[in-house]
Amino acid sequence: MSGRYRDEGDYNKGGGGGSRWDRRDSGGGGYGRVAGTEVVEVAVVVGAATAAVVVGAGVVTDKTNAGDTPEKTIENALWAFKQEIKHKTDNLNAVLLEAVASCSHKTLHYALLLGLLHGENPDWVNGFVAAAGQRFESELAAGRVDGPRLLLRLFACLSRASVLHHADVVGLLQRLLEAAHSLATAGSDPSGLTWQPWCDQLAYMVLGALVWGGLPLQEGCPAEHSSLLEAVSSYMAARPVQESVELRPMYGASDASDASAASDSGGASFLGQLWDAVQVLRDPEVNWAVKSIPSELLDAFNAKLAGQAAAELPPIQLPQGVPGVPAGAAGEGLVQRAQTALALQDRYPPRGGMVILDSQYTDGGRIAAERFVAEEYIIDALGAFDSHRVELVQILCSGLPLPYDYSGLLCETLFAQLLRLPGPRLCPVAFSALIAHAALLRPAFPKYLAGSVRQLYLRLQFLAPELAGRLADVLAHFITNMNFRWPWDRYRAGLSQPPGGPQRTFLVLVLQHLVGQQAGQAALLALLGSMYSSMSQRLSLALARLLELRLLSPVAAAGWLTSSPKLQFGPAPQEASASDAWALLHSILSGTLARYDGAVQHRARLQDGVRKVRTKLNVASEESAAAVEAQQQAEEAAARGEEAAGTGGEQRERIVWPGGEGGGSRSGPVHRAEVAALREQLMAKKLAAAEDALAQHEAQLAGLEGVRGETLLQCAAFPLSGVETC
Repeated sequence: MSGRYRDEGDYNKGGGGGSRWDRRDSGGGGYGRVAGTEVVEVAVVVGAATAAVVVGAGVVTDKTNAGDTPEKTIENALWAFKQEIKHKTDNLNAVLLEAVASCSHKTLHYALLLGLLHGENPDWVNGFVAAAGQRFESELAAGRVDGPRLLLRLFACLSRASVLHHADVVGLLQRLLEAAHSLATAGSDPSGLTWQPWCDQLAYMVLGALVWGGLPLQEGCPAEHSSLLEAVSSYMAARPVQESVELRPMYGASDASDASAASDSGGASFLGQLWDAVQVLRDPEVNWAVKSIPSELLDAFNAKLAGQAAAELPPIQLPQGVPGVPAGAAGEGLVQRAQTALALQDRYPPRGGMVILDSQYTDGGRIAAERFVAEEYIIDALGAFDSHRVELVQILCSGLPLPYDYSGLLCETLFAQLLRLPGPRLCPVAFSALIAHAALLRPAFPKYLAGSVRQLYLRLQFLAPELAGRLADVLAHFITNMNFRWPWDRYRAGLSQPPGGPQRTFLVLVLQHLVGQQAGQAALLALLGSMYSSMSQRLSLALARLLELRLLSPVAAAGWLTSSPKLQFGPAPQEASASDAWALLHSILSGTLARYDGAVQHRARLQDGVRKVRTKLNVASEESAAAVEAQQQAEEAAARGEEAAGTGGEQRERIVWPGGEGGGSRSGPVHRAEVAALREQLMAKKLAAAEDALAQHEAQLAGLEGVRGETLLQCAAFPLSGVETC
């Protein structure tokens, strides 16, 4: 690449760290903006004097003029791309392939750009197609599926832009289905555990390409297209596993209409749902129309694309069997097959999916293919920008070419990826940051967020404990980012459950995560002020004072509040015992705690005095050593018969002793060494006295702590025995 492109590290603003959930195979990419209902930018490399869109390894910079139409933007990008080809920019194929893998929501725009370029420079486009075919073959042979899936989607779009023959693309899709079907009907492993995850990925690629290919792919070669759909139907019938029951996030259903209980984290059931969505597209009334795939620009340039000769898709060799799995693994013993099945599940995890909200808030009456395309945009962005948090947020919140408000669908998809089994797509902290930013950037997002959390909260008795922990972690981070603003009063009923109840346990987890983020006191007071009423509010004031005096740790307070079965979260009782308890607590706060606070302050003063005396003792010791050394030098000079420099007249100084015989004072000449030694002795005595006074006060303070520990929080109505203190 030339020196005009910025380094990827300049844009690494955050995201996944060293978590075991982080993806390490993500590439760079860019983000776009929406003008009306159309994404008008196309991420391409441009020259220094052009006005289009710059793509480095990681970010797109908008250089378009505000008055440019989408057609003008494409023309500018085409001119810029031709300039790069003219100057023979290095690795231009690799840069464009990287952009295709990163900006999946612009795949059709890349295809349009290549289609326009094909009419003027077919040799370069043919070279790019050959490079794309080689990458598709190499990644598929290595067992990777995300890159080939996006490239296969590009091939389908290139057929719509008159770059590739429709029959060539459909032929490649047919070969992929035949490879999957041959493994399914081989009979070596009827359970499908050693081959179905790989074959389902191949079918997933094919069906996704059919959605992006649309009606032009069917009209270009109707016979081959019909044969391909029959092959898909045959493979779907040959799959032994139609649903991944072990990946269900819910152990049961709240009622017969609970769709969340039927979700399997986008496992084996997802392919059946996608096949049903494709069959709906085949209906003449729908006619392969998907509004979430913007094709207006392609239609605007249809006259220029028509009539040009299409390029040949290079021959692509498909892997035999399952990559990375020995040929005879399916016929080996039970243990070996189980190991192979676990390895395949780890390499090809489920796509992720869970129904949380009502369909009116996510699907909006649209066909299933519209939801599939929107989810693909979101999931592809999560994979490509997992370490570029700023760019990822901008794409998810304002860069997707969806002609409707997708806040509800975005919220549900993020939670589905978080609660995916066996592990989330990103670390939970990354999801909490995305959710917090989406709540700020999309006005309608917060209500769907609250609704999703509420629906999951009501189903906690069926939700897997590990997923409840992830949800509590993300919710705690989100509440912290929102300055602890959350409708706590809606969750008050959960605290009335006995200890060990699912909803009360969940609130304990949230509170523990909050106090673990060094924001425990603020979180605790926000919770107390919102959830507890009347008598409990008085308790919150007392606990606030204890936290302020550091007599009670936030973790201990949270543990007591969420585990004490005697604490009532309702109206204040009027019994005399409760009044006596509060009177006792008030006397403790105004008496014992005040004395304890004063003792702590006096200890600090004593410690400061010890430090000062120790400093003076160090200075006196240094002066004494220097005086002894000077006296020794003077005695050595006198012994040699030389007059010592600086000792003329035997410099002496007048001192006054603090006490002499008879209680009076005496004075006389004393050598400097004697004076320094005397000062050192005095400082040593003062230090010993100060340390002794501090030790005595520490003993008194320990006794006060013992009394305070026994009586501080033991009230008749609210016994708090065993509470940890700071």
